[in-house]
Amino acid sequence: MSKDEINDETIEEIKEELDEVEAEQQPETDNEPQQPDSEELLKQKDETIQQYKDKLQRIHADFENFKKRSEKEKQEFVKYANEGVILNMLEIYEDLQRALQVENDKDLKEGVELIYKKFTKTLKDEGVEEIPAEHEKFDPYKHEAMLTENNPDYENNEIIQDLQKGYTLNDKVIRYSKVKVCKK
Repeated sequence: MSKDEINDETIEEIKEELDEVEAEQQPETDNEPQQPDSEELLKQKDETIQQYKDKLQRIHADFENFKKRSEKEKQEFVKYANEGVILNMLEIYEDLQRALQVENDKDLKEGVELIYKKFTKTLKDEGVEEIPAEHEKFDPYKHEAMLTENNPDYENNEIIQDLQKGYTLNDKVIRYSKVKVCKK
């Protein structure tokens, strides 16, 4: 456009465009919400980030405290878990002491037999059972083969002799039976 082509109409159009641009850049009135500037937005975001960070640190600290408390409770439980068993064993221990004070051999034998029965009952009540071994089929989940022997009186993998008894506690093997097994 040359200078000659600029007329009143063109000047009016330019003025209208300038007014529109100025109106867009002017702060908004109370009727419309103001847009926060970029610095305010960054400040708000930083505050939000700090709040989340603080919350995360508190949660982490609570979790660490929970872990420590749980570990301490677990140690206390393990420390005193056998209290009932120990109390039952103390009764048997005291019975043995009394049996040893007896001078007559017959009374001693009867006393020891009673103590043995009481001890067996206590173990059974606590969930302890002997693992059957002799004349049973060898089971590696219950038995530990210490010796093998070729014996015509027994079948292959049949237990010939129980060298040391094994025990379960509530169906969990706590000591394997040490056995001699027939191998053909």
